[in-house]
Amino acid sequence: MGITTKNQLFIAEYLKDLNATQAAIRAGYSKHSARAQGCRLLTNADIKTEIDAQIAERVMSADEVKLRISDIARGDMADLMDITTSGFTLELMEKDENGELKVKDKTKLIKKIKQKVTTFIAKSESQDDREVVETEIELYSSQEALNTLAKHHGLLIDRTEITGKDGGAIPIEVFEKAVDKVYRESG
Repeated sequence: MGITTKNQLFIAEYLKDLNATQAAIRAGYSKHSARAQGCRLLTNADIKTEIDAQIAERVMSADEVKLRISDIARGDMADLMDITTSGFTLELMEKDENGELKVKDKTKLIKKIKQKVTTFIAKSESQDDREVVETEIELYSSQEALNTLAKHHGLLIDRTEITGKDGGAIPIEVFEKAVDKVYRESG
């Protein structure tokens, strides 16, 4: 059968909110039959394959997540600057292989940018007006990214140790009573 233009519209609308009934209405199906049409369309093998493919394309894989966290952990402000002996300039753009400007890949390290421009008006003719631009850049926390990676690799394990009086062992009778109490209260 294939996918019709109306089916493509349904798919596009469905991917907005994952609501088959509303997607069917927005795609032009009758409001009275939208629920049934939405269910029917979702069972169509071609439509289901296309929806699954588009969702898979949008969702990050586990490997992508690990790569992004690794980039943040390795991130350095110097990756976003041209540093010379006379100072630095912020460089968020670069030229691609065709010579066209594009945003640098490393900008994904940036959590927040704040810029403040202050204009100073000259008080006499011998002075010039001047502008001072202050830029504040906050990167995502490399420490948090490192902790996340360390936990993923089993290097950091959260444990809770429960001990008896003065750090000693818990007598088995006390433990059994506590377990019984928990089961009685939850059951």
